[in-house]
Amino acid sequence: MGPSVARRPRRWHSAGTAFLSDRDGAAAVEFALVAVPFLGLSAAIIQIAFLIWATQNFDRTLQNGVRGLLTGQFQLARAAQTNPPNVQTALRDQICGPSGARILTLFKCADLKIDVTTSDSFSGSSAGTPFNPQTGTWNTSFGSNYTCPKPGTIVTVTAAVEFPTFLGLLSVNFRTFGSGSHLLMSTAVFRTEPYETGGGASACGT
Repeated sequence: MGPSVARRPRRWHSAGTAFLSDRDGAAAVEFALVAVPFLGLSAAIIQIAFLIWATQNFDRTLQNGVRGLLTGQFQLARAAQTNPPNVQTALRDQICGPSGARILTLFKCADLKIDVTTSDSFSGSSAGTPFNPQTGTWNTSFGSNYTCPKPGTIVTVTAAVEFPTFLGLLSVNFRTFGSGSHLLMSTAVFRTEPYETGGGASACGT
C-alpha cells in the first residue's frame, strides 16, 4: 500500500463561504438602499409643513389687513385717490405694513397681488382668479381691480402671491407656476360697517 496523499483544501470554497457569512458593512448597504426614498419622504413632509405654515400666515395677514376696509377707515383716508394702482399699493401697505416697517411674513409682500370687488349679496360674490392654467402664469386681469367699498356693501378681497418650492420628489408636486413656485391664495368676504362718510360726502367719490 502506497503512501497517502493529503488533499489541499479548496481555498475558493472557503473564501466564498467567508464572504457570504461576513456581515461587516451590511448596515451601510441596507441604509443605501432605503436612503433615497427615506430622505425624499422626509423632505416632502418638511415642504408640506412649511406650505401649511405659510398658508396660515398668509390668511392671518390678510384677515388683519382688511379691517380698514371693513370699518371704512381705509376708504375715508384715501377718498381723494382715484387711481387704482395707487390705491392697491396703499392697500398692500395696509396689509403688510409700510415699506419701512413691514410686518413679519413668510411671503414677499412686494409681489402681493390684490383684487377688491363688491356685490349686492353674499351669494352673488365671487373670488378673483389669479392663475391661468393654460399659460402657467398669472391671469393678466388679476391684481388690477379695485371697487371702493361703500357703507353696508358686501366686499370680496382676493389676495395671491407666489411662494417658492424646494422639491418635487415622490410624485408630490407643489409647483403651480411654470417657474416652479407655488400659489398662495386667500379670500376675505364681509359686509362693510355703516361707517360715517362725514358731512354727507362719500369716501368712494360718489
